[in-house]
Formats: sequence, structure tokens, C-alpha cells
Amino acid sequence: MIGHVRMIVRLVLLVVWTLAMYSVRLATTPSALFSTRLDHACRRVLFSFYSKGVARIVNLSMTVRGTPPKPPFFLVSNHLTYIDGVVLASQLGCVFVAKSEVANWPVIGFFTKQLNVIFVNRERRADTVRVNDCIADAMAMGEGVAMFAESTTSRGADIMPFKSALLEVAVRNQFPVHYAAIHYNTPPGTPPASQWVCWWKAGPHAKAQSFAGNVLGVLRQPGFNAIVVFGDEPIAGTDRKQLAQDLRAAAQKIFIPIE
Repeated sequence: MIGHVRMIVRLVLLVVWTLAMYSVRLATTPSALFSTRLDHACRRVLFSFYSKGVARIVNLSMTVRGTPPKPPFFLVSNHLTYIDGVVLASQLGCVFVAKSEVANWPVIGFFTKQLNVIFVNRERRADTVRVNDCIADAMAMGEGVAMFAESTTSRGADIMPFKSALLEVAVRNQFPVHYAAIHYNTPPGTPPASQWVCWWKAGPHAKAQSFAGNVLGVLRQPGFNAIVVFGDEPIAGTDRKQLAQDLRAAAQKIFIPIE
């Protein structure tokens, strides 16, 4: 009963918070008429502030290890759940590269379309050319860019191979790539993070949990903690596939598996 009430209250707060931030975004839209950089700065600050509000609503605490990179930067991380975006945005205020499906998610998708998100259509290989150019343009404007290099979520037992297609921009422009690893802890008396924080599909014949179903499950729980570890030094490379392997290997060294 308590979990059900908690879920309803938090869901209402999330909707209200999203609408409030959307109103602020509409109010700052005219900034684009004066300066593209100013408009991007408004979006960046708003995204970070929005993410911090979401974390507060769901009682998500964060532990940061290492030093977050300063913009402009390109950062890759492992991917466990949509909450990863909240964690990184609250710490970095960055531009995200996200799959196009995110734009259609309830509540969150509605707002992210107004923010600094580069959507990529993973069904169209040719779209990677456009996205690589968008990443380069964002960094040229002084932005930090973050990407979940596994291109899908997992239960957190290990880091899956990093996809290399969107690392072409780093190789082409000869700039190093930062890396981070995310982990989640749950409080005593609650199921492990792999069962309700992480949003993944356990095998080819398993029934995938819906986005809405996972969100409601998270909202029912009392709270949880995210640990994000930033690597010490960025990694450069001249071959995108080798760079992807090097980044994954480095991320695995700072990664905390989820039991």
C-alpha cells in the first residue's frame, strides 16, 4: 500500500516538474534569436537542473568518484537504464546521443525533444554520418557530449562491447575520448538493482518489461544510490574499432558489477 501511494505521488510530481521545466524552456526559446551558443547554454543548464529535480523526486542519491571532464568533451559510458541519463546530466550538463525511440517515451521523451539531445536512428546505418557531424558541431560550440557506447542496456554484470560507429568523429578530429562507469546500489530490504533499477531483457525469449512498467516499479521503491566513476585520462586513437576496445577495457577497470 505504501509503495502504491509513493508511486502515485512521485508520478504526479514528475509530470508537474516536467511541465514546469517545459514552461521554462519555452520562456528561454527566444534566446536562439540572439545567439545559438546562448540557446545551447540555456538548454544545458535546464537539462542539468531538470535531472537534479528528477533525482530528488525518486530519492536517487549519487556518489561521484574521479573528476568529471570539463567541456568541450566527448564521453562514453556503460548503459544500465534510462536513469543513467539523469545521473550523467546532473553531473555534466551535457549533450546526449540517444536512440530515436527515446523521443516517444512518456513524459521524459516529451521534454528531451526540447533539450540538447542528438537522436540517432539505429535502424539506418547512414544516420551515423549525420550524428557524427552533430557531435563535432556540438563540441565546436564548446559543449560536452555523452554517449552510451554499448548501444543497449544490460543487467550490469559486465560491460558489453562498445559500438564504434559514432567514435569516428573522435578519430576524424583527433580528440581524445573520456569514459565513465555507472553502478547502482539498493537499500536493505529491497530487491537488487538488476531486478528493478536496470531496464534490460534477459535473453532472446524473455518478455521485455515496458518502459512505463519499469518506471512505475522504480517509483514504488523507497530510493536507491548511483555510483558514477570517471576515468583519470581520456583515450585517443587512430582507428575507431581499436578505440572502442580500448575505451571498454578502461571502463571495465573502474566498473563495479551489479550482483
